[in-house]
Amino acid sequence: MTKTGTKKRKSADERTQLRDRVIGLLGSSDYAALPFDDLCRELQIADAEEKELEKVLAELIEEGLVVHLRRKGYALTKDANLMVARLSFVASGNAFAEGSNPAGSVFIPANATGTGLHGDKVLVRMKPKPKKKQGGDLPEGEVARVLERRKRIVAGVLNRRRRFYYVQPMQKQFVQDILVPDPGEAQIGDRVVVRLSEWDDPSLNPEGDIIEVIGPAEDPSLDTIAVMKNYELPDEFPESVLENAQTVDMGEQDFQGRWDLRDRFTFTIDPASARDYDDAISLEKTKAGLWRLGVHIADVSHFVRPGSELDVEAKNRATSVYLPDRVIPMLPEQLSNGLCSLRPDADRLAFSVMMSIDEQGQVKRVEFKESVIRSRLRLTYEQALKALQMSEPQGMPEEGISKKVVAKLQDAHRLAERLRRKREEEGALMMDVPEVTFRVGEDGRIADVEPVRHDISHQLIEEFMLVANESVCKYLAKRDIVQLHRVHPAPDQDSLAALEQMFRVAGLHTEDFHDRRNLARLLTAVKDMPAAPAWYTRVVRSMQRAEYSTEAIGHYGLAKDYYAHFTSPIRRYPDLVTHRLLKAVLAGESIMYSEAELEEVAEHCSEREQIASEAEREVIQLKVIRFFAEQLESGQPRVYESIVVDVRPKGVFVELPDLQATGLIHVSELDMDFFDFDPESLKLQGRRTGAVLTIGMSLNVHISRVDQARKRLDFAPSEPEELIPSQKSGKPKKSGRKGRRKKKRR
Repeated sequence: MTKTGTKKRKSADERTQLRDRVIGLLGSSDYAALPFDDLCRELQIADAEEKELEKVLAELIEEGLVVHLRRKGYALTKDANLMVARLSFVASGNAFAEGSNPAGSVFIPANATGTGLHGDKVLVRMKPKPKKKQGGDLPEGEVARVLERRKRIVAGVLNRRRRFYYVQPMQKQFVQDILVPDPGEAQIGDRVVVRLSEWDDPSLNPEGDIIEVIGPAEDPSLDTIAVMKNYELPDEFPESVLENAQTVDMGEQDFQGRWDLRDRFTFTIDPASARDYDDAISLEKTKAGLWRLGVHIADVSHFVRPGSELDVEAKNRATSVYLPDRVIPMLPEQLSNGLCSLRPDADRLAFSVMMSIDEQGQVKRVEFKESVIRSRLRLTYEQALKALQMSEPQGMPEEGISKKVVAKLQDAHRLAERLRRKREEEGALMMDVPEVTFRVGEDGRIADVEPVRHDISHQLIEEFMLVANESVCKYLAKRDIVQLHRVHPAPDQDSLAALEQMFRVAGLHTEDFHDRRNLARLLTAVKDMPAAPAWYTRVVRSMQRAEYSTEAIGHYGLAKDYYAHFTSPIRRYPDLVTHRLLKAVLAGESIMYSEAELEEVAEHCSEREQIASEAEREVIQLKVIRFFAEQLESGQPRVYESIVVDVRPKGVFVELPDLQATGLIHVSELDMDFFDFDPESLKLQGRRTGAVLTIGMSLNVHISRVDQARKRLDFAPSEPEELIPSQKSGKPKKSGRKGRRKKKRR
């Protein structure tokens, strides 16, 4: 190591020691908050070290571990009854803070959010337990200070109220209108982009300046552009990144020292529309009777070097973003669809995970090696499904698939089923939640909606990727390597209790859901019941978000103690980092990331992933809202089958599986009776007719109201009489109310 390197290491060690001394003092039982000068004396800091102490304190405050209390001094955040958290707003103006509170989320009433905005990192002051809480059983708090604005750029629609111009944000979690002093060239009703000004008075609306005019809000072709502007998603790669990508190449010299697997039968299974293939598989039976499963992942880390233009841009993006009418890739096309894509009949660099697996699905041995492969066959999911559904293997000559390949696919399916059963026995939550894909036409409107298949061909690939990811994580964990775990925290106690209540009300026997296996068994048992999609939806919504962390807290949904992302480095930055860590360990080299750097990467990638998900939902919601608004305008709303997914005093929320749209049937739409809400049985019941609405019910509905500004849909039952219990005749009871107009099925 050079003298400069030694000096830097010594400086870093000294700062770490000073940091530990500060935390140790502030955490001592007899410590009271001290101002800076007194803190220096207590720590015996020399004058020359004061600037270093200031830096350490600033870092600790930025991390949320330390707070500077006015008139008192420095203290640990937890001792001051404070917590650092991310703020998430709901349409009502209330918010929830997700942070270090051991009880989980903290409820922030609308009048206590201060100058916090959706996604901000804030300092929350915990409140004493109130007698009557708005947030149910959640602890309450108030925003004491905004530590970091997540967003400075907001897209919305320009409006005018008297002499004042304001922008209504398109993202419904931004509940505050933004005042703009000058509309410039923007017209009322235009979508615009606003740069927020400093906001420090919660009694006033935030202000900002219009920096870009997107175009009329009623133009559907501008929806995706508006969402991209709102979330600051990149439209193109910087020129320097594209130039870096052009210089990347591959030749015979890159194959040296690699495990040569080009003679092994390797194949890919992907959607028919896929353009990049980042994973391939191989399968053989060993002499010892074990399955030899190979999962071969594109070796992106060979081409994207740490600190390069490509790497910096990939880290900033952190993930590819999939919107209904376009993809925003993490890597330029030269890599994602070129050198890193495991195309058939092309030599490609890979990172291979070779696993020996017994008949019970137990991984007995695992090897990791940099390799060179040559995919022999590119299969679509449809082709794979056709092969798997054959009672006996036979060739598919019209598709160029031999009998031998079909037999290998069926072997792969049998192994995947064993792995899946093993996960199920370990308590993994198996839920087939309905999904759809939206096809958007050139005019920006919904052209088609297709159900997303999740059949046995998809499950085959899913199981193989899961076992590869787990194997990599376990290998690094056994060697005490700090890594990027993919974690999924367990639901809080209130959420589990609510789920138990929902299933009990449905007449199902439930055991303690604190044991995940009890919940898992019930979810499997109800999979064929008509109400299963509604129950699955409620279960998914009760879960916490999966994210990245340097702590191995496990993955609740997958029932894994150790799990990391390794199998998609073309589209996820954490996978690329995992590749680098594993390569360093295998080569006996020092790890290029410090723990602090990995923690920063974990937080950044988790945030970018959330932004990508929010952007995708936002575009879909805009399209669906516009779809229903045009139905209302036409005067011919269509009838859809829906499922009740939630019951409230004001009505029931229904989901339309065919469109993945959710809306409210307000009690005012149920005009055949007055309805009472029973919180214990989670149902609305008519006083006179006995009509009942509860979770899992199927209802035929049509759109009754669209609020485009707030992105809200209201539905009405198309045949309200169907809700009324049958009488002796077996026919629905008719309402006795005179003059009631019967809605026709359309």
